[in-house]
Amino acid sequence: MPKILRVHPGSLAEELELTAGDELLKINGQSIQDVVDLQFALATEEIELEVRKITGEVWLVEADKEYDEDLGVEWEHPTVDKVRLCHNKCIFCFVDQIPGRMRETLNIRDDDYRLSFLHGNFVTLTNVSDTELQRIVQLKMSPLNVSVHTTNPELRVRMLANKKSGEIVRQIQILAAGGIDMNTQVVLCPEWNDGPELDKTIADLAQFYPSVRTLSVVPVGLTKHRRGLHSLRPCTQDEARATVLQVSHWQQKLRAQLGASFVHAADEFYVLADIDVPVRDMYDEFAQTENGVGVIRTFLDEVTEVWSQSSKTLQGNEPRRVGLVTGVSAQRVLQKQLQRFAGIPGLRARIFPVVNDFYGHNVTVTGLLTGRDIVEQLQGRLSTVDTLLLPDVMLKDEQNMFLDNYTVEQVSEALEIHVHVVPASGSGFVLGVLGYTQDLPPRRRYEATLRERKNLA
Repeated sequence: MPKILRVHPGSLAEELELTAGDELLKINGQSIQDVVDLQFALATEEIELEVRKITGEVWLVEADKEYDEDLGVEWEHPTVDKVRLCHNKCIFCFVDQIPGRMRETLNIRDDDYRLSFLHGNFVTLTNVSDTELQRIVQLKMSPLNVSVHTTNPELRVRMLANKKSGEIVRQIQILAAGGIDMNTQVVLCPEWNDGPELDKTIADLAQFYPSVRTLSVVPVGLTKHRRGLHSLRPCTQDEARATVLQVSHWQQKLRAQLGASFVHAADEFYVLADIDVPVRDMYDEFAQTENGVGVIRTFLDEVTEVWSQSSKTLQGNEPRRVGLVTGVSAQRVLQKQLQRFAGIPGLRARIFPVVNDFYGHNVTVTGLLTGRDIVEQLQGRLSTVDTLLLPDVMLKDEQNMFLDNYTVEQVSEALEIHVHVVPASGSGFVLGVLGYTQDLPPRRRYEATLRERKNLA
C-alpha cells in the first residue's frame, strides 16, 4: 500500500491531518496499486480517502479540492509501489562506472515505464510484458522515452545482455499503433552500433514517425571506474565528425520526406568534432534538451536575446571581477560568448574550465563536475576575481549539493570567495556575469558568502 514519507507544509494532506507513516488504502473506493492509479484517482474535485494511520486506526476522510490539486505528499517510493529495476547488463551502463562511495540514489538502476511517463526517464522496455504495453495504450501514457540503441535484434541482445531485448521494434509498433508518442535514443558505442548499424536504426525508427517523434544519438560516457566491464572506447574526433555528417545527411533526407529532422546528434558530438551546432529550425520541437540535444543552440539564442535587452543598460556598472566554472566541453562556447563583454568599463570576466578527475578525463560535461575537483583545481587561482559563478546543473535539484556531497558552502569556504549559483542558461550566463542576479529565476538560485557564514556561526 502507498505509504507517506513526508507531508508538505500547507498541503491538502496537512489540512486532512495525514502524517508520515500513514498508508493510503483507497481513493473513492478504488484500491491504489501504483502511481498511475493514484494520478487517475486524484483527477477529480471530490475525494474520499481510506487511510490506515500510523497508529493502526483506519480513517475515512472526505475533501473538496481543485481538479489538478494533488495531496502534497512524498511517498516512500516514487512509483508508490516499488520502483522497477533494470534487468539488463548494458555494455555502456553508467551506473556500473560510478564509484561505490557515491550517494545511494545514484546507484539505483531504474527501468520503470511509469517514471518515463511521469518524469521523462529513458527505459528499455525489456521488463514490460504485452499486457503492460496494452495498459500503457489504454491509459494513454504518452509520451514515453525509450532507449533503443539499435534495431538489430541480435546486436541489441548483445549490447543489453538480455535475451528479451530483441523485441524492441515489435514493442514500438504496438505502442505506435495504440497512439503512444515516443522519444528514442541511441547511445553510440564505436565499432558496435555506429556506421551502417546507425543507418539501419534511423531508417527503422523513422518509419514510425510521428509516433516516434525524435531520435537522439548521444556518445557513450566512459569513466575511469570501468573495472571488469566490457571493453569500450570513446569516440575519436574523426568519428564524431563522421557521426555529425551522417546525422546531417539523414536530417536533409527526412525533412524532405517527413517535414522534420527527426534524428539529432547530441551537442557533445559537435563539440568533439569542432563543428558549429545547427540553426534553431533543425531541432524541430527541442524535445530532447534533457539528453544534451540542442542545449548549446538554446543557450546561444538566449544569450543573443538577453544581451540585446541588457546591453542598453550597461553604462555605469560598478567594477566587477567575475569567474565562471565550466566543464571542458563547454569552454570554447563560453569563451567565445565572453567576448561580448570586452568593452564594458570595469568588468573583468574569466572562464575557469575544470577537468573531471573524479570520473575521469573522458567525462567533460559541466553537469558531472564535483565540488572536490572544483576546489582542488581552483585553489590559488582566483586572485583576479571576486565572485565565482557556478551553473546550477552541477547541483542536485533545488539543493546546494554536488554529486560528491560537497556543498556550495564548502566550496565557497575552501576557495575563500563569494559564490553565486546561476541557471545553466543564456540568461544565467549574461545576467550572472553582469551581476544582475536579482533578475534571475529564484527557484534554484543559491548564494553563499563568507560574511553570511560568519553571521550564522
